[in-house]
Parts: sequence; C-alpha cells; structure tokens
Amino acid sequence: MNKQKRTFVILAIVLAACLAGYLGLLNYNKYKSDDDSESESDSVEALSLDSSDVNSVSFLIDGQEYSFSRIKSDDTSDETESTESEKTDTESESSDSDDDEQWVCNNDTSLKINTSKVTSLLGNATSITASKKFDSDADTSDFGLDEPQNVVKLSTDDKTYTITIGEKNAMLGEYYIKVNDDVYLSSTTILGTIPDSIDDMIATEDSESTETESCLLYTSPSPRDA
Repeated sequence: MNKQKRTFVILAIVLAACLAGYLGLLNYNKYKSDDDSESESDSVEALSLDSSDVNSVSFLIDGQEYSFSRIKSDDTSDETESTESEKTDTESESSDSDDDEQWVCNNDTSLKINTSKVTSLLGNATSITASKKFDSDADTSDFGLDEPQNVVKLSTDDKTYTITIGEKNAMLGEYYIKVNDDVYLSSTTILGTIPDSIDDMIATEDSESTETESCLLYTSPSPRDA
C-alpha cells in the first residue's frame, strides 16, 4: 500500500513538473512573439522619397564632392508634340526604360554617366529605415557624424535632403546616420553603391552594349509574332 502511494506521489510530482514546464514554454513563446512584434513596430522610417522626384544627387569620392543632375533627352521635347494617343503609348514605353532620361556630372559635363549606377544609388538613398531614432538632446559625439564616411545630398523641386553617414556600430552591424537634423541607427547599404572612383560612374562600351542588348531582347518580336 505504501509502495502504491509512493508511486502515485512520484507520478503526481512528474505530472506537475511537466505541466509547469509546458506553461513556462507557452509563456516564453508568447513573450518572444510580443518582443518580435515590438521590434518590428519599432522600425522607424528615416527617409522615403520617390526616386523619380530627385533632380540632383551628390556624394563624396576621396573627399571631393561630385554632383549629378537629371536631364531629359532631346526626344522628350519631340514627343510632347505628338497626338494624345501617341503620347500615351510613348509614356508607357518610356516608363519601362532609361532612354528618356540621362544624368550629367556637374563637375565635368563631358563625361558620359552610366545611368544604372545613379539609379542603384537612388534606390538605396531614397528609402531608408532605421532601428532607432535618437532624441534631439542625445549625445552623438561618438557617432562619427562630425567626420563622416560620406555625405549624400538629394534635391527635389521642394527640398534638399542631406544624409550624413557616420561610424558603424560593430556590435549591431548598423550605421549611425543623420538625415537633415535627425539622427538614426540604420542598416542602410548606401555606402555599397557609392563608387571608389569617378571612373566607376562613366558608361563604358561594355555597359552600353549590355543595355542595348537588353533593350533589343525586350522589344524584338518572337518568331511566332513575325
């Protein structure tokens, strides 16, 4: 009888331990889920622009500022004189290609700029999210913003946005950045799209032929359509 009672007590203890462990696991998962949700909701929008609204962009290469301005090709003015239906078709086609716009280097207008290089940089610079926004009175002296790695400026018709990129937080793998007057901690990849030399921004025969081939592949009819 004592043996059966002892066995029953042991089973009750084991059952209670299992139940406690199960409830603890449920609470942990709930806490982790809430924590992840808070982390996602804590994401801050540091900058959000339509890249097509940017008229000029500048950044540093070896400490020298290079600026680039968006220009329209000569064909654009001719297209505006076409009929309404022709304009609709033309605008539809131009929205899918870079043929209707080019970029010129204001430092040296004779350079032929690779449009895709500018487009890639704008894609990163016009959409920046951050994991944290610092208070205006926060001490940012150690963020490297006084001696930044680079400074990117985006100008629209209404405003100029200055993106200052400071030091990288080695532990978090994120950069301290300043967008106009606000300071953030962000995993932005802008630096990866800024060239080491102005030569990297120049269109080469290879890049031009690649873009031409892509255009031909896109526009050429298939044998079935011929």
